Amino acid sequence: MSDGTGRAEGAMRIIRPEAHRVMPWRNGFGTTTEIAIDPPGADVGGRFRWRLSIADVERSGPFSAFPGYDRTIMVIAGRGMDLVVGDRPAQRLDRLFEPFVFSGDKPAECRLLEGPIRDFNLMVERSSLRSHMVVARLYETPCLLDAVSVDLIIHCFGGMIEFTLRTGAPAGTLEPNCTAILSHLTGARAELQAVDRGGRATAAIIELRPALTS
Repeated sequence: MSDGTGRAEGAMRIIRPEAHRVMPWRNGFGTTTEIAIDPPGADVGGRFRWRLSIADVERSGPFSAFPGYDRTIMVIAGRGMDLVVGDRPAQRLDRLFEPFVFSGDKPAECRLLEGPIRDFNLMVERSSLRSHMVVARLYETPCLLDAVSVDLIIHCFGGMIEFTLRTGAPAGTLEPNCTAILSHLTGARAELQAVDRGGRATAAIIELRPALTS
């Protein structure tokens, strides 16, 4: 797709649930559903730029360490948890769809409040990327996103979402549990709108920007 100057406006791929990879935790306390990892096919035990996943946490216990990564987590089902990171006071995460950012350098442990939970996770390599996650409650009014030297990830939790790029041509439709990855959107505008019955949908919107270097 071109902006009229010969430059590519962006590349897009949609990831559906059948492409997810499910793997058990090393400590046996839960499972992780990997939605996407960059570069594609990378081993989470090695180096990667970013990774998006959903975890089913069955009991209290430690999280795996990821030195050099910044992590964003939010509870999407269940009654929540207290998250202890390093020597910081416990952070209570008992509201759904509220992102919390912490460093993967420090040991982290979760203490479930009332039974198992499901959480949504983003990890980014600190030396190469900065990230920002928000949750959008979409209605019939479009949500406009301006992208400057940025990649966008849109994950649909519920409802159905149609998104377009600034050309106005439909770029794609997301059903529940589907994810769109829009790359190289320098100067582009993305428009999101709920198209499901009742005109309501919920989505995580993630911006990935290059880390500033000295």
